[in-house]
Amino acid sequence: MKLFATLVSGLLVLTMNGQIKKNSFELHTRPISLLQGIITLGAEVQVGEDVSILFDGGAGASLLDNVGGGSEIGLTTFMVGARKYFTSTSTATRRELLKKAPLRPLEGLYVTARHRSRFYSDGDYGANTNVMIGKKVMIDQLSIAGEAGVGRQSLFGEAAVLPTFAVTVGYRLQ
Repeated sequence: MKLFATLVSGLLVLTMNGQIKKNSFELHTRPISLLQGIITLGAEVQVGEDVSILFDGGAGASLLDNVGGGSEIGLTTFMVGARKYFTSTSTATRRELLKKAPLRPLEGLYVTARHRSRFYSDGDYGANTNVMIGKKVMIDQLSIAGEAGVGRQSLFGEAAVLPTFAVTVGYRLQ
């Protein structure tokens, strides 16, 4: 697992090198995770005209993972993924946008592919790998994104394909 994390970190550094431009870096959190007791902080970095990479991390004691009662089980989590946006703009509009900024701001309809690992304080490991479709709305520098899809969820050595969803609230740095 350490090798995987090292490879992903190296890929992120290489991908991000020189790529952060105006309107292309956003910090976010996941309010549903916060309600469950997990504090998260992440980022979306634009690496192409309609493409971004995502990563976030979090820690806490998830209410959902402690449903059986007993002592609280803490967890740390890490997610990495990629998004492809499908927002259509006319060629003339795109030219005008490119004059103002090197990359078009990411918002609108998108598809996300991502993997999340969860490491529990009692030694258990859980993960989900999923594909979702979503939409991001920008209000000035505030972003609100919601997405739903399907993914492979694993915990306690068991795996199943289940529906999945996510909500993020973010702030786009200028």
